[in-house]
Amino acid sequence: MDAGRDLLRQALLNIAVNAIEAMDQGGTITVRFERNENTCSIVIADTGPGIPPDQREKVFQLYYTTKTQGTGIGLAMAFRAAQLHGGTIEVKSEMGKGTEFRVVLPLAGLVRT
Repeated sequence: MDAGRDLLRQALLNIAVNAIEAMDQGGTITVRFERNENTCSIVIADTGPGIPPDQREKVFQLYYTTKTQGTGIGLAMAFRAAQLHGGTIEVKSEMGKGTEFRVVLPLAGLVRT
């Protein structure tokens, strides 16, 4: 079993579950992959209510949550998983239109140490 692959799988699952939970009135989740010369991006976008501007920088903080049943661990773990693989996560959101999380990872052999 590959621990790195499992960690990334869990990170992407955390992002997707958050998207599903944000769209309690229904909506659409789109997953797409983008590649450039040095990186691959996994983009998970939803048509939910969006994340307020004052909360966007907090969503990756450990234990930060706006959910009544949330732990605040999921997105923090996802961010750390991306970092451990030499990447990062970016978030864009527009109120009333949805949110996009972009997990940007270096292509194999390009991890900088």
